[in-house]
Amino acid sequence: MDRREVSTARRHYSRSCIDCPEPSEGLEQTMDLKLIRDQSIQAAKRLGVDVSASLPLLDTGLEMRSADKAITRILVMNAVAATAYGFDKAKAIAWLNQEDLTDSLSEKERCFIFESTGHPDRFKVQVEGMWALAWAMGIANELDFAKDCDSRFVMMLPNLKQNQSSADFRKKANPRAQERVVATCDLAYCLHWAIRQSELAGKRPPGNLRPYVVIERRRALDWSLSKEAWDEVPLDT
Repeated sequence: MDRREVSTARRHYSRSCIDCPEPSEGLEQTMDLKLIRDQSIQAAKRLGVDVSASLPLLDTGLEMRSADKAITRILVMNAVAATAYGFDKAKAIAWLNQEDLTDSLSEKERCFIFESTGHPDRFKVQVEGMWALAWAMGIANELDFAKDCDSRFVMMLPNLKQNQSSADFRKKANPRAQERVVATCDLAYCLHWAIRQSELAGKRPPGNLRPYVVIERRRALDWSLSKEAWDEVPLDT
């Protein structure tokens, strides 16, 4: 990620709205992964991105994590991202302890916040993953892969400077239907594939996509539908 991307992410600690594939009427009972892919290809095309029709479909048997786990991940990422942007680490750790969230830190997050190991930029861009999870939990209204997250996102989260409790934020969760999350995860996968193909060809990202936006959102959505540890989410294309 270059400095310009980091600067863009900093300006937005969130903004949004996309044409995410809507589940068709029959998907509430049985997910048709081929139909979901067809919808993803069309949604990608509207973003100016071409996707190969031969790209493998998502795995069957996907199951969303609980709202409690997803909200916990958002809260942990928020504390870590805040320190990457300059918030006092001792205060962030105190807040995590207060909210009983310290044990939910991933290994890389723990090393960064306790030992200052790892580059801050890696954790700054996590706000895009937070935004994707907030969308999946019904807290963020829209998800637009062509834009950074909403600049007002930070105001939706607990105020770390005021040591605000996370209780009210947890109450906001109203998870979207699993089929909608799977469809959006599929679109993220398709867009990531297209970005990777452009990189291999030495070209600019297609459709004016920002790679870190797509990749971090895909990471979060993949995690929400898997049993992988946060640091171990595979992002194969």
